[in-house]
Amino acid sequence: MLARRSINYKKLHWLLNNVHYTLVPRIETGIAVTLCLSKNYYSTPSESLNTDHITKYDTRKKINKYESLDFNKTYDIRTNIELLIQDYANKPIPPLSYDFLTSFKPPLTDNDMYMFSIRSINLLLAYTSRRLKAIQNLPYIAVVNPNVEESNSLYLKTLTSLLSIEYPYDLHYTEKIKTLLTQFLDDHQDTLVTLSKGLQEINEIYSNAKIIAFLNDHLRDRIAMKLIATHYLTLIEQSDQIKAGTLKDSEMVGVLHRSLSISALIKRVSEFVGDLTFIQYDRVIPVKILTGENITFPCIPTNLEYVLTEVIKNASRAHIESRKPGLDSIEKPIEVSIFYNKTNNKLEIRICDFGGGIKPDVEAKMWDYSYSTVEAKKNDNLLDANLMPGEDVNSVCGMGFGLPLCRAYLKMFDDRIDIQSLLGWGTDVYIHLNGPSKELLQ
Repeated sequence: MLARRSINYKKLHWLLNNVHYTLVPRIETGIAVTLCLSKNYYSTPSESLNTDHITKYDTRKKINKYESLDFNKTYDIRTNIELLIQDYANKPIPPLSYDFLTSFKPPLTDNDMYMFSIRSINLLLAYTSRRLKAIQNLPYIAVVNPNVEESNSLYLKTLTSLLSIEYPYDLHYTEKIKTLLTQFLDDHQDTLVTLSKGLQEINEIYSNAKIIAFLNDHLRDRIAMKLIATHYLTLIEQSDQIKAGTLKDSEMVGVLHRSLSISALIKRVSEFVGDLTFIQYDRVIPVKILTGENITFPCIPTNLEYVLTEVIKNASRAHIESRKPGLDSIEKPIEVSIFYNKTNNKLEIRICDFGGGIKPDVEAKMWDYSYSTVEAKKNDNLLDANLMPGEDVNSVCGMGFGLPLCRAYLKMFDDRIDIQSLLGWGTDVYIHLNGPSKELLQ
């Protein structure tokens, strides 16, 4: 509580926007800030901000590019920024749940929008500060790595934009928040590639176990942040459409679908993967749904779509690459079975391929980050891209994040993925989903 009272959030937002700085860890304190005033930064005096170090003018003036802050002001800024990050990073964050996604339903009242904005922005501030704190806690050699520092700078940019929302007036101005969150999604679209490269470059001095722990937390928070932002934007859009009369009886509550046709999603994914295999191999592996054609289930379509794309893509490539002259395994379809348990509201999707199974040395590492069976020279292969919801096809190309990301997406709502492989025959993948209760969807 003491740290929270010592933070001047308005002042910090002004500093983050008007002062160019770099955050790097210092061995004895864990954080340091180097500040300088750039020639392109402007200032406007404000009674609510401590701007004694800036010459008072009646109009906006350009600050001398060589002007610098004295030690006391530098230390004060550094301390306040650290307190801000630590304060939000230490806030307890409840796991994302269907309760959160269904707490507000379209159409939203003005009060609903106000409360929804508060919850979303506070969660994003906490997650952003967590990532900044985690990066700052990395060894010095890791944070000064250009790729890791780029991710650090991006999260600082996100922190700046979130602090630009003034309480309480901007919380009623949804257009500003929508613009901010849209920019956030664009900025963080391909950050996984950059961060992965940086961690790969320091893996000789930083243990693999610590890298895995860092990535587990990073992926969990990253997925949560993007889900919160996407849910906010989608729910506001649905609410506006209902009020305008252009949308009626929507099956969606933000990103959550009340009754998704699982077979229709599988067919759409198989067509997409078929296009990729046709481009790369001039072959298309058919996908056959054995049972559960008419089953519907409440879930997040984009998350399930990513998991299905990754699994069917791997199964198709296994069919094609394991083909031997005289054998017809390539013509045998990938088999999908869908089962729904009404008693506990759970769904199971079983995907069986006949691509020869997984080699033991590959099976032992298939859940490792940055492990890929794709050779470096094939990294431009469309089929090797690990597609994330809302991202381009080549965004995480050949980085080996496919299955770990599948597991991360499923763990978000206590779901899971299991893989059983028989070498020389094929692989079975089981996707287990827990659905929200009917009361939450009403």
